[in-house]
Amino acid sequence: MTTVELYYSDTCKNCHQVRTLLMEILPKNMKFKEVNISHPEGERRASELIILSVPTIVIDGEIVFVGRISKEELLREINLRNK
Repeated sequence: MTTVELYYSDTCKNCHQVRTLLMEILPKNMKFKEVNISHPEGERRASELIILSVPTIVIDGEIVFVGRISKEELLREINLRNK
């Protein structure tokens, strides 16, 4: 099963927009996990992947997008990985 992780911060406006977009388009067969880098566990996980900016989308352990993203770009990547 494909796992999509969103690394975010509570104070990041773009993070909330990306989360809303993900919730809207993610297929049911993909696992979605949110990782808040403001908490120690999230900060540790982000440092392991060398995530320096949020929002960051990681799919199956690979950083795929950093920053704000369009719905079309995200759909294209999700569809590629959902075959």
